[in-house]
Amino acid sequence: MRVLQVVPSLASRTGGPAFDIVGSSLALRRCGVETTVFATDMGSAWAKIRRRVSLSDLPAGAEELDIRLFAARWPYRIAFSPALYRALGKEISRYDVLHIHTLFIFPQFAAYRQAIRYGIPYIVTPCGALDPYLRRHGWLRKAIVHVLWQRDMLNRASVLQFKTEEEARLVADVAPAVPRVVVSNGIRCAEYSELPSGSEFRRRYLGGDDGPLVMNIGRLSYKKGLDILIRAFAILSKDVPGCWLAIVGPDDEGLTPRLQALAEREGIASRVVFTGMLRGEDKLAALAAADVWALSSHSENFGIVVAEALAAGRPVVISPAVNIAPDIAEAGAGVVCELTAQAFAAEITALLLNDSRRAALGARAREFAGRWDWGTVGPQLAEMYASVARGR
Repeated sequence: MRVLQVVPSLASRTGGPAFDIVGSSLALRRCGVETTVFATDMGSAWAKIRRRVSLSDLPAGAEELDIRLFAARWPYRIAFSPALYRALGKEISRYDVLHIHTLFIFPQFAAYRQAIRYGIPYIVTPCGALDPYLRRHGWLRKAIVHVLWQRDMLNRASVLQFKTEEEARLVADVAPAVPRVVVSNGIRCAEYSELPSGSEFRRRYLGGDDGPLVMNIGRLSYKKGLDILIRAFAILSKDVPGCWLAIVGPDDEGLTPRLQALAEREGIASRVVFTGMLRGEDKLAALAAADVWALSSHSENFGIVVAEALAAGRPVVISPAVNIAPDIAEAGAGVVCELTAQAFAAEITALLLNDSRRAALGARAREFAGRWDWGTVGPQLAEMYASVARGR
């Protein structure tokens, strides 16, 4: 069986969808499913500086896959790529199933139109874009897109794939007649079973200080609620002397100056570090250095970075808006708390002051994260594709 996946960008800096597509393609190959990925050569639609990406900018493992990058041009905000549209027209008939990732911009339109033209069944994965919180952001543009073509795309899909039951519940009003399938993102748990020393991270970014470290890893985005995390850190710093906050990830939305200014106003700027994007061993070393991992997000359809932190045995504190939060709370694998600075400060403080609780929580987290290993998730995806291909 052959599957064609279409995504606006496969650059590592864009976060979850890129890592999920590369990881799933490698896992599917072991299940006898061959995949090809079409993407534009742009990094992020939000980036202030446009830079064309190459294979070296993609997640690890991408070099083993059949990946085609097509030139994007103005208007970059919608990842406009006539070359991608033409290539889809020439090659789409070679595939059994088309898989469209994310919503609202040109590559999704191109894939949907060519699928209809050539009678190829397709799956749509919104990647959280239909979450009510995100629907309110840029609502007029999204409403126009929805009326012009996206509503028809969703209604004619063979399947809508969601990453969690909660995500599916939140968008029950969208294309209600289309079958839903819940298959989560995946990670390679073995990568996080033995972390390197965190001392190099501390030497490079904390001047070698061994004080308590709170960390967030992921792209800097308005939806991540990093202002709440900084305010929470300002509160907890009064009870946990010598602590640090590390914000690790790329910033294509230009948020760093505002977050630094907020830290300055809160009087904690000297204890808050922004490292930029870290990959490979550097990212693993960052996880190893963290005493508590926190995500105060307003919207997260899954949260691959949360799963990675759990697999690394880090005690995590997350908001209820992370859609895997109910499962984590039920398993006692992490702390889920109200999305306020006061609540996050209280929970993080309680963990930093209790070594044994952190150790116990980390052990449960690592065990719990095994449910998302690609060895489990890959066959579920393969079955989803097979069922759509059979329905063709």
